[in-house]
Amino acid sequence: MKDFFIRAISGFIILFLLLYIAPMLQMEWVQPGSPYRFMIVPLALVGGWACLFFFKRFEKKKTW
Repeated sequence: MKDFFIRAISGFIILFLLLYIAPMLQMEWVQPGSPYRFMIVPLALVGGWACLFFFKRFEKKKTW
């Protein structure tokens, strides 16, 4: 269950960054009307999986 929450929260954060902050920075492919804007959701999903992968990797390296 923890894995799901890590993936979901990191995916939402990436989605927020792409939808709300990237247009303010004038990134062309994120602007409304761009044919490449559909790539936002797959990018957020991949980002969520990558965050989970790195979280598990760093969690394994911790030795108490």
